Order: sequence, then structure tokens, then C-alpha cells
Amino acid sequence: MIKINLFPHSKRARLKPAEKQIILGLGLVLCISLVCAVLIMWSGNRVSSLEKSVARLEEQRHELLQQVRHNNEIKDKMQQMQSNIRAIKDIRTIQPLPVRYIETLVSNLPDQRIWFESMDLDPDGTLEIRGVVLDNQVFARYVDDLRQSPYVHSVNTRRTSRRQIQDLDLVEFDFRIQAGEPVPGELTLQDSS
Repeated sequence: MIKINLFPHSKRARLKPAEKQIILGLGLVLCISLVCAVLIMWSGNRVSSLEKSVARLEEQRHELLQQVRHNNEIKDKMQQMQSNIRAIKDIRTIQPLPVRYIETLVSNLPDQRIWFESMDLDPDGTLEIRGVVLDNQVFARYVDDLRQSPYVHSVNTRRTSRRQIQDLDLVEFDFRIQAGEPVPGELTLQDSS
């Protein structure tokens, strides 16, 4: 069976423009509230993530600073060791010099014509020598020979005078030698052996 409704359709109540605006305003406020809530949650998560990153970076920074401190300590120790090595090398280069100075004095001595009575060697390479020689010519030749040595920088004769020893008329001398390392290029093959 078919039913037919002959009653007039009920009309829906029309909304007034003010009511439409209120509903639209409430919908808009609801949408904005939802968007704000989502943005707040997203920014909260982002802040939390950034705080974790900052904490992790601070921890890495702290570890790196410790490594830098450790590396600086090692670097300082290395510099100290390099300084010690340089000092040892410097000492080793100057250590044989006093022997070279005395070798220069002795190797230039004329046979049985000069006799040393005293010899003082200062740490700065100054040699003070006193003795006797047969005559002034032998002493002058000896001083000239010493001046030719690369280890002798200067010779300063302080005094010479006549002296009687066992009926011999000898010349007493007192002179100072400033010895030092040879100037580069001054060493001969004989001196460097």
C-alpha cells in the first residue's frame, strides 16, 4: 500500500542574518582555536626537540672542550720537550768546544820554545794564558798562528817582559784569547774531522 502525505511540508525556520553571523563566528573561533591548539602543540614539541638538541650540543661542547684542554696539555708538553731537545742539541754542539780551544792552543805551539805556566778557561770561551817563550819573534808567530784558527775570535796581548830563568833570558807573556764557535763556512776540512 502506498501512503500519500497530503499535509503541507513543514517549512524550516529560516535563520536570521544575525544568527548566521553568530554561528559563522563561533565556527570561525572554533577553527582558529583548533589551529592555535595544533600550533601550540607543534611549537611545544619543536621547543622540546630544540631543548634536547641544545642539551646534546652542550654535552658535545663540554666533551670537545675537555679534548681541547687535553690536546693543549699535550701541545704544551710537546713544546717543552722540543725546548729540552733544542737545549740538549745546543749543549752537545758547544760541549766539545773547550777541547777544540785547547787543541788549537797546543797544535800551534812551536816545539820547546813556549811554556805555559797557567791557563784559565771561562764558560764564555775566554782563555787567559801566562807563560814564557824564548823570544818575541816566536811569541808573535804563535799569536799570528792562533789568529788563523776558526775557533779563535780575537787575541789580546796584555803584557810581555823579560825574565831571567836559570841564566836564560826569556820573555814572559800574558795574553787573553776570546774563543768561540767558528763562523759558518770558516771551518776547513782538517778542522771538521
